[in-house]
Amino acid sequence: MKKITCLIFALLLIVNIANATPLLWRGAKAIPAGAGIFMGGFGYSTTTRSWSWANEEWTDLPSASQTDVMSGHFMLGYAPIDKWELMVHVPVMYKSRDTLSSMGLQDMWVKTRYQFIGGKDQPFFTGTAAVRIPTSSKDLDISLDDRTLDIAVGALFMYKMVPVIFHLKAGYWYNMKNDADIDVGDQIEAIFKIDYVFNKQIKAFLNFSFMETMQAKDSTGTSLDNTQQRRLNIIPGLVATPAKGLSLRPKFTYPLEMVNQGGSNFPWKIGFDVWYVVKF
Repeated sequence: MKKITCLIFALLLIVNIANATPLLWRGAKAIPAGAGIFMGGFGYSTTTRSWSWANEEWTDLPSASQTDVMSGHFMLGYAPIDKWELMVHVPVMYKSRDTLSSMGLQDMWVKTRYQFIGGKDQPFFTGTAAVRIPTSSKDLDISLDDRTLDIAVGALFMYKMVPVIFHLKAGYWYNMKNDADIDVGDQIEAIFKIDYVFNKQIKAFLNFSFMETMQAKDSTGTSLDNTQQRRLNIIPGLVATPAKGLSLRPKFTYPLEMVNQGGSNFPWKIGFDVWYVVKF
């Protein structure tokens, strides 16, 4: 029993990092054949809240249990042919809690996207698939990722009604076992996003990001109680395009606690992304 309790606690520390994933990042429109894309995304948050399953409410964590998180996510992609993209994701993270701290590489990604339809006066529809590879270190004071081999598929839909652009996105993660022989719960994620285009240089967006993490299972296949999570975040932001191919994106993430449950979470998060598309 003590062993199971310890495993559940360790799992909760890991899955706390799982809000939205980059599976559904970007709109459904693919970059041109022969073009490359680079992204650097940066974020900061402090985990200060914990979900009580007994009372079914969020409670404040004591100062010694709060975790500061600084993240960087780097993506490099290329379109070998029209409508098809290949990408590599390299996420890094720094965490500190009380006297403990960890910094390093998280689990890396290989991702691909294919735009099935889309063009002038047409909606866009794109499929995506990804594999997440366990590259984060297991010898850290604070875990930076769950170190599981994961497979995901998703779909992205985009429709323009100038000056508004609508996005609908959905994905499913099949998550495998971690180093403790725990089968990490699969995840469903969905995004509804609205862009408002002011001009060619500036647009605003409002993003509703949802993720449901299912219960984990032990080595015998038995579901572990209170390991599921739900996250619904609202994310407003701006996109500035100061030069061709370059976009700067400040954003703010606010969790909707009346919907969210499970694990621990931040009360807010700030982020800043830099995107650059270049034709070779």
